[in-house]
Amino acid sequence: MDPPTSCSLLVTNWLRFRLIPGDSPEAQGPQMDDYGKGVEDNRGGRSRHLLGCWAAIILLQISYVALADEKPAEAPHLKVELTSQDNSIRPGQDFWVGLHLTLDEGWHVYWSNPGDSGQAPSVQWDLPPGFQAGPIEWPYPERLEHAPVVDYGYEHDVLLMARIHPPSDLRVGRTVDLSANAKWLVCQEICIPGKARLTLSLPVRTDDAPPDPTRGKLFSAARRRLPRSLPANWHAAGTSDGDDFMLAISTGKPESHAVFFPLEPEQIDNATPQIATASKSGVRIRLRKSTHLLKPIASLNGVVVLSPGRAYLIHAKVRVAKQD
Repeated sequence: MDPPTSCSLLVTNWLRFRLIPGDSPEAQGPQMDDYGKGVEDNRGGRSRHLLGCWAAIILLQISYVALADEKPAEAPHLKVELTSQDNSIRPGQDFWVGLHLTLDEGWHVYWSNPGDSGQAPSVQWDLPPGFQAGPIEWPYPERLEHAPVVDYGYEHDVLLMARIHPPSDLRVGRTVDLSANAKWLVCQEICIPGKARLTLSLPVRTDDAPPDPTRGKLFSAARRRLPRSLPANWHAAGTSDGDDFMLAISTGKPESHAVFFPLEPEQIDNATPQIATASKSGVRIRLRKSTHLLKPIASLNGVVVLSPGRAYLIHAKVRVAKQD
């Protein structure tokens, strides 16, 4: 399949230069290569479309959304808030916070691997001395189909959780301010980048503060969408077969549904429909290889969703199929 020719891809490539510092390794050659492809592939009868994309880029340059210390922060087509599962902090005891994005109908943000276009939300923590933040826990995404591209992301709302470890010598009775510099890209037909500095204030206590039931439900719902490790008695294996990969997952029973979300870009062709076939002991998923995949891969790494709430991390070694 030819590289996607959508306006969102062109805007996304501009955003890579806008959002990533120029001295970052991410802002070097590969981004320039992708940017060149995005422009070149819009030749031949698409000049009006391309001009429209550049007009969108100019508007984004002028109106890049920046917000500070609002709770929640209001931005075009979404609200973003830094929230906590608990109402207080106990010295030395881990607790969970989350970046909660609530989107307008029809708009979306992206997963850690955004697919054919887009950019995942990011969080840069600004925490008091002695506090440590773990990585973002990514709920499994949805396939977002906008021909000719397929992206991976979230509609409606998503909570991106992170574990925070406080120091054990916190003074009880004080209030702690936790801050995060968040960036995102929200898209529909066009993409709008945004950023906000968010602050959450929590008291330090040794007793249990009454929980907030609404926040409790929010964090519980997000946890149900977190991929789990593959059970010890399950097995995943990949086969390289011509233009396709075959991913076989053994669960001990036939599985009628399966969707694979790759953690690594440009291994599979995201837009090609995945073909899932039940087997006696699980499911087999046929995946079309990406045209950008130039050398064999050792493993298929990603998330497989078997049904709502049944998502698993997959690290499947890939072997080459025997030729007849």
